[in-house]
Amino acid sequence: MQAIGVKPMPTLNDVTIDAPTANQYIDSMPAGHRGGFVRQRDSYELDMDIIEKLRTYTNDHEIVALFANWCGDSRKAIPVLARLEDKIGLKVRALGGMTKPSWEDKKRNPGMNWAIPPSPREVETLSVTSSPTIIIFNDAGVEVGRIKTRPKVEQTVEAEILRIIEDSK
Repeated sequence: MQAIGVKPMPTLNDVTIDAPTANQYIDSMPAGHRGGFVRQRDSYELDMDIIEKLRTYTNDHEIVALFANWCGDSRKAIPVLARLEDKIGLKVRALGGMTKPSWEDKKRNPGMNWAIPPSPREVETLSVTSSPTIIIFNDAGVEVGRIKTRPKVEQTVEAEILRIIEDSK
């Protein structure tokens, strides 16, 4: 039973089902941002030892990535997710286009981190406060962990995703 006034924990069901994959999103980005994402995607070398371990979890995990197109950390991380889609079939929903609130918005609401809209509605639903935020869900649609901005424990995005999944087991 849910306590009165307590918001239920968001799940994968709260994310747009037909969101583009990381590759689809990158390929459809406005030209002013697409180049950096494409270069990183085409040149990034995945850690194959990590990939082989991560491959065993692709059928029972899904990633949701929320990010701003102009964000340098997104330009590093989202192409890695695109490579993981290609290499091991990891399911990724890419929700780009996050925008910062204006100065006027911040004056009216000092706690506001991201403008809603035009940011994806999931920014609010999933309590996203930084770009990129990479959320890992298990096959029950429950969040098992997230990467905010950049990996905090491991050296690479793929290694951090693997650590989060293994720690959730």
